[in-house]
Amino acid sequence: MSSFADHREYIGVNLQRFHKATIFQSPRMLLGMDCLEPGQAQPPHRHAGRDKFYFVIEGSGLFSVGDEQRRLGAGELAWAPADHVHGVVNDGETRLVMLIGMAPEPA
Repeated sequence: MSSFADHREYIGVNLQRFHKATIFQSPRMLLGMDCLEPGQAQPPHRHAGRDKFYFVIEGSGLFSVGDEQRRLGAGELAWAPADHVHGVVNDGETRLVMLIGMAPEPA
């Protein structure tokens, strides 16, 4: 197993939901890639006992964490502490590509 990755190898399209790919997973952490096409959303949800971050690589979207909403673009970051409701909508015109991480990893 390599300790290096090219994020572009994990970018993809899923028109039914949104694209998810796992880059690395251990009992302590999950690192992945989420790709949302225009109009797709990751509905508000929470992760019991797990922190999560989103780092925008391409595109932009409307992110929510708790009661706060913010539009983020390439190079910007959002995180949701454990048990906080969070979600994202790609309300733009191009694909939204995000590096995501969760710790500890989801069971």
